[in-house]
Amino acid sequence: MKPIDSSRLDVAVASLFNISRSQAQKAIKNGGVSVDSKVITSPSFAVSSEMDIVFTPVKEEQKVLEKPDEIIELDYVYKDEDIAIINKPRGLVVHPAPGHKNDTLVNQLLEDESFAFKDDESENNRPGIVHRIDKDTSGLIAVALNPEAEMILGQEVREGDFHREYLALVYGSVPDRFFRVDAPLTRPNHTVRKALVDIYKGRDAITHFVTLANNGKVSLLKCSLETGRTHQIRAHLNYIGFPIVGDSLYGRKNEKVALKGQALHAFSLSLLHPRTLQRMTFYAPIDDYFKEMLRYFYQEKK
Repeated sequence: MKPIDSSRLDVAVASLFNISRSQAQKAIKNGGVSVDSKVITSPSFAVSSEMDIVFTPVKEEQKVLEKPDEIIELDYVYKDEDIAIINKPRGLVVHPAPGHKNDTLVNQLLEDESFAFKDDESENNRPGIVHRIDKDTSGLIAVALNPEAEMILGQEVREGDFHREYLALVYGSVPDRFFRVDAPLTRPNHTVRKALVDIYKGRDAITHFVTLANNGKVSLLKCSLETGRTHQIRAHLNYIGFPIVGDSLYGRKNEKVALKGQALHAFSLSLLHPRTLQRMTFYAPIDDYFKEMLRYFYQEKK
């Protein structure tokens, strides 16, 4: 097929064959796209309307999810036949990734008989996962227990019917009671681990904040996501000069406190149930580590 206008190869492939740009980029890098009978592996390759593009989907080997070596007891805040709301402990990765094959939340869910996913229904080794929270962030995560619920919840996330609120303990004296950060973010990758503010190449990212407490040294914030970019709260707070306590990637270096990760907790989650369509809201208290950080910074020095 021939592109209508001159453009990048990944843009042309996505448009011509009705796939996402990320899928197009993956196909190109895997050798599944040729231009004028020559295989091209660069997504940024320049194409024009005179060129002939052929797309051959590359069948990937199905990844098989592994059973966990160690079974942990998950904290179910709510569970029925369609969804589970889990208070994820700090330190648990959500889904398999390089370096985490069988020690994730998804691997633990394989031990749950109500987790109704087959191997061929697992896309990118993330069955049931419609949103994520970072490894060293604690708090609520919603998991779909079957493919139908996953599809509906995923649509809710994309359309903004899925609401999440966090508590964050940050360094610095935040001067405003209510404020908003609107700063586009790039996506972290294996080379660049941080999400960076980039008004030209970044994706829209908006976070709303309320200052709940401030002792002059640290501030306690409520954070509400309008968009859900990777590391959004952490990157936004660092960008405006109030990094989260304990954040080894975005925060202060050489912290003196014995830390186990960022003081960030997903305390509230609200969604429309995929079967009943009723609004459901859940809450989870902060963990012992977050309490320890609050005591450390707010206790009176004698």
